[in-house]
Amino acid sequence: MAGQEDRRDGPRLACRTEPWTPTQVEVKPEAVDDPRQYSASVVSPLRYPGAKRQLVPIIERIIAGNVPPPRLFVEPFCGGATTALRLAGTGVVEHVVLADADPLVAAFWHAAAFDTTWLIDAMREMPVTVERWKWWRNCNSTAVRDLALKCLFLNRTTFSGILHGWAGPIGGLNQNAETKYKIDCRFNKEALARRIEAVGQLANAGRLLDVWSQDWDTSLNLVTRRYGGLVGREEAVVYFDPPYVDKARYLYQWSFQSDQHRALARVLSGETSFRWLLSYDDNALARALYPPAEGRNVLHAMHRYSAAGLKADKERGKRQRTVRAELLVTNFPDIPESDDYHIVGDGTCGACEKINSTGTSGS
Repeated sequence: MAGQEDRRDGPRLACRTEPWTPTQVEVKPEAVDDPRQYSASVVSPLRYPGAKRQLVPIIERIIAGNVPPPRLFVEPFCGGATTALRLAGTGVVEHVVLADADPLVAAFWHAAAFDTTWLIDAMREMPVTVERWKWWRNCNSTAVRDLALKCLFLNRTTFSGILHGWAGPIGGLNQNAETKYKIDCRFNKEALARRIEAVGQLANAGRLLDVWSQDWDTSLNLVTRRYGGLVGREEAVVYFDPPYVDKARYLYQWSFQSDQHRALARVLSGETSFRWLLSYDDNALARALYPPAEGRNVLHAMHRYSAAGLKADKERGKRQRTVRAELLVTNFPDIPESDDYHIVGDGTCGACEKINSTGTSGS
């Protein structure tokens, strides 16, 4: 798919311009040109704080270990959407729906899926400068196209991809000559064009059905209303990756408070009309909200990532990658054995129980 012809006039695909109707979930999706591209280490066009792409193979293994295979996969905190893109692109799930409470994020994914050619062309024409960064930071337009382009530009040019207002541009506002990384160092336009085109291809093939600018609660109601009569409980999966508990207010414009974490836990502790998986940075609140219980499996997995949420003046140096424990919770009944995670309460996770809320070993 990539590197075989010049793409400066936009994707070669005749891009879809609107979401699919819910009944499309009953139709087998079309093939994509190259499923391998969705297994790449970096799939998403967005750099997202807290992105957990190393967990995707674990999520994939859990889903594949249960039958029947899912026809619908919904991600209400989609953010960078790495999980949904990989599972849809590689065929682990047939159809996906993305949702996010942040209008910037939702607008980006809607444009990437259903306004693909315009988004790629607009991205290619845009100067990547501090002046343009300031312009987008101050832009208050509510038009979907403006929101989508603002999201992409600020995400690719701001420290750690943070859209929250305190973070500054990569390399600083002055772009000093001695600064190693400049504002455009994460803005490879041709690489971004290929990733955005891959999103459009998923929409064209009927694999990416829709994008909702909604919070998680509204999204769950939409799943029931639109798809409840079309897929069975075992064929629908909702993946929750809520904002960090500890640093959310520094990383996300639309962050969670403790009461919202508790509200989500109450919903998932009751009877649901779908299978679900939940991932959290391991901390005391998450453990208290999701203890092992009948009908619910709790797993610990070690996750390596670059810690986000540092103040801007601390991000000029190279950040160290850190290892933290990740909490995975699911109502999937069958959990395949793996060295990549341990089921809490099965007596095999003594090391995991020593991981404290900061992710460092207690030994």
